[in-house]
Amino acid sequence: MALLHYSSALSILCCLLTAGGSALLEKHMAVLDELSASDWSNCGVNDPFVVNSLSISSPIRIPGPLTIGLSGTLKVPVHAPLKLEVEIKKKVWGIWFKLPCEDNYGSCTYNDVCEMLDKMFPEKTCPSTLQSHNVPCHCPVAPAEINIPTITLDIPKVQLPAFLADGEYWLQIKASSGAEQIACFSTTIAVKAT
Repeated sequence: MALLHYSSALSILCCLLTAGGSALLEKHMAVLDELSASDWSNCGVNDPFVVNSLSISSPIRIPGPLTIGLSGTLKVPVHAPLKLEVEIKKKVWGIWFKLPCEDNYGSCTYNDVCEMLDKMFPEKTCPSTLQSHNVPCHCPVAPAEINIPTITLDIPKVQLPAFLADGEYWLQIKASSGAEQIACFSTTIAVKAT
């Protein structure tokens, strides 16, 4: 369950970053080691948000640090509700298996991330890590160039079931506002329990 939590957190993080906000960053994420440019891609066509560069350390170590950096361009304002569709698959014996959505972790749909952010940060303030890079964590989000240099956080020690402890995962995140798709992003990550 904890791995589903961190995979979902990574998915939501990437999606929030692509939509211009990332409140889950300081609460849930830490270091990702090394993913090359071929390990991620924009999967939408003519989406208003495009990831220009992404660095994620791999494998993700639990417990351990997580490092992520991102730059992208948001061409249109994003208003509530902001819907995120997260799909997570794990490779087992060379075959990708979709992880179910359980307790809002895994391959889940989040119908209003803006509302989730408002509940997480009711005073309309953002974590200092995001403030220092001018990244909003509330809607609406204005069009902007988003540049987040590499930042590092920590994943705490958690007990994982053996079948989830280590492995290769594929994540796809789609963000939409109303009927318009804002972004689509996919990546692969490796997870290692230590």
